[in-house]
Amino acid sequence: MPPKICVENLWMDFDSSRRSNRKIRDKNEAVVPVLQNINLKVEEGEFVCVVGPSGCGKSTLLNIIAGFMKPTRGIVRIDGMEVTGPDQKRVFIFQENGAFPWLTVEDNIGFGLLTEPPEVRRRIVAHYVEMVGLNGFEKSYPRELSGGMKQRVEIARALAANPDILYMDEPFGALDFLTRLHMRAELVDIWQREKKTIMFVTHDVEESVQLADRIVVMSRRPASIAAVIDVPLPRPRDLDAPEYLSIRDEIFEIMGLAHSGINTGQESLEKAEIQPAQGRIVRLPAKTLDADVIIIGGGPAGATLATYLSRAGVDHLILDKTHHPRAHVGESLSYFSIPVLDEIGFLPEMAWEQFVVKKGVSWTIWDDQEQIDLDYRGLGYPEHSYHVDRAKFDDLLLRHARENGTRVFSGANVNRIDFNRHGFAVGITAKVGESRFTLKSRLVVDASGRQSVLGRQLKILKTNPEFPQYSVHSWFKGVERGEKGTANHTFIHLLPTPRSWAWQISIDDEITSIGLVTDREHFVKSGEKVDDYFHSMVSLNPILAERMCNAKRLREFRIDANYSYSMQNFVGNGWLMVGDAAFFVDPVFSSGVSDALNSAKFAAPAIIDALTANEMSEASFKSYERKLRGGAAVWQGLVRLFYENAPHFFRLITESDYKSQAIRLCEGEVYTPEADETLGLLRNIFETACNLPENLKSGEEITQKHKIET
Repeated sequence: MPPKICVENLWMDFDSSRRSNRKIRDKNEAVVPVLQNINLKVEEGEFVCVVGPSGCGKSTLLNIIAGFMKPTRGIVRIDGMEVTGPDQKRVFIFQENGAFPWLTVEDNIGFGLLTEPPEVRRRIVAHYVEMVGLNGFEKSYPRELSGGMKQRVEIARALAANPDILYMDEPFGALDFLTRLHMRAELVDIWQREKKTIMFVTHDVEESVQLADRIVVMSRRPASIAAVIDVPLPRPRDLDAPEYLSIRDEIFEIMGLAHSGINTGQESLEKAEIQPAQGRIVRLPAKTLDADVIIIGGGPAGATLATYLSRAGVDHLILDKTHHPRAHVGESLSYFSIPVLDEIGFLPEMAWEQFVVKKGVSWTIWDDQEQIDLDYRGLGYPEHSYHVDRAKFDDLLLRHARENGTRVFSGANVNRIDFNRHGFAVGITAKVGESRFTLKSRLVVDASGRQSVLGRQLKILKTNPEFPQYSVHSWFKGVERGEKGTANHTFIHLLPTPRSWAWQISIDDEITSIGLVTDREHFVKSGEKVDDYFHSMVSLNPILAERMCNAKRLREFRIDANYSYSMQNFVGNGWLMVGDAAFFVDPVFSSGVSDALNSAKFAAPAIIDALTANEMSEASFKSYERKLRGGAAVWQGLVRLFYENAPHFFRLITESDYKSQAIRLCEGEVYTPEADETLGLLRNIFETACNLPENLKSGEEITQKHKIET
């Protein structure tokens, strides 16, 4: 049986006289040799890449094999038959996207099937739409798609025509580096399912080793085949494996280039200057970097920090392992989230999206039918916060960062932070599908939340045994919310078991988030149904039980554990942490998003100063760490007071002379010198309360006694 493609003794010359007005004195002077003595065989179902120096004739060879050009001499055979021109059974995919702009995705894919019956055409188009992951975009036009999606349309159109061979000439060359990685992984997956013969021209040696069964290495022009390299590596390929690196380096050696001297597709970013918001000019040395700052995670901390950096002119990018929108707990924003959202210009979007306005917090106690209310009047402007659907909120916040100039890449799972021999973080190694890649930067910011990539890698994550809290939560419809004036407050319903309470948060006019938080020893036991446990706990608070009488659960229950933790270090050489990646104490004060936003606000000037001074040492970020650690300590002290005095905590705050300061503390103003003072006052008040008989005195009496004693 003959090979699928056979190239025999192929030579190609160009006549330069046709391309120039220059007078040619000798006809031999007009002949420009491009290819010489090319002999190659490609078997059916094989994936062959062609690499070589720029301008060596790789594309010319592919065009000849495809029948678009005639060689000066030699012959090309497909299935033993001489190629005399293009054939509809062999499809060519170019670097420039060829999707027809006037046709939808499904019409583009079905373009080569016009002679098929409509039902057959619809079935084939649907198959390839699903294969290339374009479900939901069937009616979209190319102008509405990203570069990678348009390239998928062209690949799907080619495959729908059921060709014997796919010729691909730098098909991903116009895409950014990270999108190319996605497309490579998808192409390998499609090829393994379809088993088409593929000839793929690329200038990227890394790409060829990742994709091919065999690699044809061309010499400089006039080009011949310098070597044909087998790639006997299993797929998916580990781009850090010694075998992979050995093949890659062998190709570089054949081409006469060192690895460090070749462009492997990563962008070389020459930095001249940036203009921070403070008006200073930051002059940076020219370096080959993917960004000055790489942010791991596109949640509230990462997106907010990115927006601050964009407004300061700092080059950065976000890598997020998930694709937004994504479900997330933490739907109530504390009051001191709002100033940060205002600073980054996000409040108009909050109002436009009509998130539920929250004007205070209310508490109920299991043995008391009275509801305790604290509102935001007198705290400042505006006198409200919001409840949010976190999937929507996080998505909008990340879009806002992108609109401000942030490069965002979703679906990239960061495996590790890379350090140089001096112990400085210099970039990351990440994975897209089964493809691994590295990115270089001057600074790495961990905003990965509870995943805490850096904390786990450096083994500096420490859980806090003082607050071993667990939670179970879901969304419900039909929850009674209480009186109109406080219906959209954040509700904390206290339960009689130690360290136990439930939250009630309005997501929209109909949906309410209900969650239970309790100590590990009181949590659902092995074998106990979560649903039964949840409702038994709800029944312990009469007000909550009554509100849940007609509630219908909309989602599966979700369980979260080990809420309280902190890193031993928040900063280091070439890195720092923001938000939940650094610490989290407890959910009782809805502090997660507030801490994420405020830590991003504090990190931004520290990063700008470090880049300005070109000094990324741990010492450069110590003031930021001190500020963040001070806030974490205040939160820990406040949470401790709450759990020690839960039945009386809110009533004492409501009736004390320090009500305003206490509310500000509970609502996230923990990063100021006054926060320690307020916490001290509250601690003294509760110590006074403990000395009264049975703790039954009112908050006003306790406050007066405290004043006399002090």
